[in-house]
Amino acid sequence: MRILQTDADVVGGGAAGTYAALRLNRQGIKPLIISKSFIGKSGASIFAGNLVVAGRMLGNTEQQARDTAEFLVKIHNHYLIDQDYARRCGGWIETEYYHELEEAGLYLRRNEQGEIVTNEGRVRCMAANYQGQSGVLFMDLRRKQVLKAGIPCIEEAVVTALLTDETGVVVGVVALDYAKGEIFAVTAKAVILATGYADRMTVRSTATREMSGDGIALAYRVGAELVNLEMQWWHTSDVRYPQTWQRMQVYPNPILGSAHSARLYNSDGQVFFDQQADVPVAFAPYTIQLKRLALQVREGKARFDGGYFTGFSHIAPDEVEAYTQYGKVFAKLGQSLASDTLEAATSAHYRQGGILVDPATMESTVPGLYVAGGLGGHSNGLIGLVTFDGKVVAETVGQQIHDRASPVLPHAQVEAEERRLEALRRVLPASGVTPVHIKKRMRALMSEKMGFFKDEAMMQAALDGIRALRAETLPRMGLRSTGTRLNYGWLDAIDTVNMLDVAELTILSALNRRESRGPFYRSDYPLTDNVHWLVKNILVPGGEGARFRTEPYPLPYFRPDFERQDSLTVGW
Repeated sequence: MRILQTDADVVGGGAAGTYAALRLNRQGIKPLIISKSFIGKSGASIFAGNLVVAGRMLGNTEQQARDTAEFLVKIHNHYLIDQDYARRCGGWIETEYYHELEEAGLYLRRNEQGEIVTNEGRVRCMAANYQGQSGVLFMDLRRKQVLKAGIPCIEEAVVTALLTDETGVVVGVVALDYAKGEIFAVTAKAVILATGYADRMTVRSTATREMSGDGIALAYRVGAELVNLEMQWWHTSDVRYPQTWQRMQVYPNPILGSAHSARLYNSDGQVFFDQQADVPVAFAPYTIQLKRLALQVREGKARFDGGYFTGFSHIAPDEVEAYTQYGKVFAKLGQSLASDTLEAATSAHYRQGGILVDPATMESTVPGLYVAGGLGGHSNGLIGLVTFDGKVVAETVGQQIHDRASPVLPHAQVEAEERRLEALRRVLPASGVTPVHIKKRMRALMSEKMGFFKDEAMMQAALDGIRALRAETLPRMGLRSTGTRLNYGWLDAIDTVNMLDVAELTILSALNRRESRGPFYRSDYPLTDNVHWLVKNILVPGGEGARFRTEPYPLPYFRPDFERQDSLTVGW
C-alpha cells in the first residue's frame, strides 16, 4: 500500500477546500487535496448562482448593509448561526473577498458604462458573467489557482476512514483512488474535512453524485459531535421534467439590473408566491417559497413533486435575457419566456446542519480534525461564507501544527479499513442486490417519510426502514463487476454504507427537535418555539448509540420578535 505524508490533508475540492489549501500553501504549509471528483467540478459550489453584495459595497446604504446581515441570520439561517461569526465573515467579504477574486481574474458582469450590475432591492447581489452561472466560473478559477500553485492533488479518490492515534487525535486518512483501483493511506498533522453537504439522500436533489454524506459519516465514526442534521433545505422552483434537469432552477432571485423575479402559480393558475410582494427584503427566499407551496399542497392545488408552475410571463423577455440564461431553459423545452410557465417540483438542497465546530477556529470536537464549508453545522453556506471558512481553518491550522511531530501511521487501523473495503468489492450473490438498488430504496423512503410534512410516526417508520435496509439488505449487497479500476459499483457500495448511516443520524436528529423551524416542519409540533428550541441540536456519539444535548445561540445583534408561532406563518 502506498503511504503518503503531508502537513495538512484537505478532503474536498470545492470552494472551502481549495481556498483552505491555497491559504495553507501561502503560509509555507504543505497541503494535499484529495477530491472525490475533479477539483472544482462537483458539489454545491459549481451551482452558486449569485454573489451577495455585503456591507457598504457598491453603494449599499447603511440600511441595505443591515438588511443583508439580517437576511443572513434570520432568513438564511433561521437564527441557527453564531452571529459574531456572521459579522466577521461579512466584513471579510466586503473588504477582501471580491477584490481578491477580481484581481485573480474572475469577471463580474458589468453594464455598458463599466459598472458592476446588481439587482435592485434591499438585499443586492451580483454575478460572474450570467446570473445563475457564477459558481462554474468561480470554481474554474480556483482549479487554475490550485494547479498553478503546484499543490499536490489526488482526484477521483474517496476518503473512506479517518485514522487516530492512541489518544484519539486524528492523524491521517485511508482513501481509495478509484480511477487506479488503489487503496492508499496518508499521515497528516491536521485533517481538514471539506466534503460539503449531504444532499443526495432523496429522489430529487440538487446534489452531484459525490455528495453522499461522507464527511458526516467519517467524523461520526471517530466520535465527533454533530449538530442540526434535521435542517434540510429545499429548492421549490426546480424544473420538474425532464428528471435529469432536477437542479435546473428557475431562480427566485430578483434579476440582475431589475427588481423582478419569477413567480409561482398553483394548478388553478393563481400566483401563490411573488418575491416583491411576499419577501421584499430577501433574495432567494427558498424557505418562504416552500411554506407558500406547503399551503397550496394542503389545499390540493399543488404537490411537492409537481402540479405547480413557474415563469417570467409577467416580465418583458428582453429583461430576463439581458443578464440571465433562463431563456435557454425555456427554449430547449420548446416554451416561450413571454407566455409560458414551466412545471416545477421540489428538490433537496443544502443541509444546514453538519459537524459541530467552533466557528472562530473551525475545530471539531475531535483533536486534529477540522471542518470547513457546508459540512460544518455553523452556517447554511453561500459561496462567500464557505470560502471564509477556508481562510479561518487555514489560519488555525497554521498556528497549531508547527510544534506537532509527524504522526505515526496506525497500521492496525489501516489494515482493518483495507479489509472492509475489499469486502465491499464482492461479486453479486445469486439473491443479492446492487448498491444502486439500496440507494434507490433509501431515497424513496427518505422522500416519502422525511419530506416537508412529517410527524413522529412517519419518522419512526423511516428509521425502521433504514435500519431494516442495513440489517437485511446490506449483507446481500454485491457488484456486477469486481475489477478495481474505475469500478463505480465499488464506489457506490462505499457510498451506500455512508448514506445509510447519515440517513439514520438525520432521522434521529429530526425526532429530537420538537418544533418546526424554517425548512423543518413537524405536523405534531407545528410551532416555531424560540423559548426552548432556538438551540443547537447536538448529536453526541456513544458506545450505545447517539444521545443529544442542546446549547442556546447567543443573540447579540438580531433576535426573533415572538416566543412561539405557527411555523407556516413565520416569515423566515
